[in-house]
Amino acid sequence: MSDGHLDSLLAGFDRRARGPTAVRSGTTESVLVVSCSMARCAYDASLWPLDPSRDVTAVTTLGNQTWDDHDGERGVSGSLAHLATECEPTAVVVVGHTACTVVADAYERYVAPAEATGTGIEARLDPLVSLVEDAVDAGLVDPSLPLRSARHRLVEYNIVRQVQFLTAELRPSVPVVGYVHDQDGAYRSFPGKHYLVTVDGETDGDAVRTRLPSDGSVPVASLLY
Repeated sequence: MSDGHLDSLLAGFDRRARGPTAVRSGTTESVLVVSCSMARCAYDASLWPLDPSRDVTAVTTLGNQTWDDHDGERGVSGSLAHLATECEPTAVVVVGHTACTVVADAYERYVAPAEATGTGIEARLDPLVSLVEDAVDAGLVDPSLPLRSARHRLVEYNIVRQVQFLTAELRPSVPVVGYVHDQDGAYRSFPGKHYLVTVDGETDGDAVRTRLPSDGSVPVASLLY
């Protein structure tokens, strides 16, 4: 983990929040942004609070998953692993959305298993269904919650798990941060904001804030911890 890289990334967040900045020439800094491939979660540069001077590469996967499972073994997803090699990123950002239908689908399959669909879809959804089971077993999601509330909590849980996985898999000098785009006003009264929910898998808000600018410009929040 390089706090230098993280500081630079978060400084970019702050600059973006205050308005466009000039693009530096010759920059070699690269950031991978992982988001969901479904339409409502499609990558939109305006959603991601990244410094435009960085070379940002978008990676979209179903449910913003960062892994692939093969024969019982879990590894970094092929597309992400390839880009990580090609781009040598200085940071990775994983972004989820409170309105994510993929996470909602995984939860519904956990509550009431559906008939099998295409093999490819099952292969991508099954890890998320297992993730839902983990969240319930950990007491982080109560099945008695309304579907909307359960989905909000699971979106954050998914982001944390994806970030923890990448933190363990990528070289230590690459910070991995996780945001939730609050489309529903789940974290605060006003929707449309991004909240930092984890840095390198750390979920304690106070611990996360010690690694951020002291001006409070980066909103940190959690529905789980």
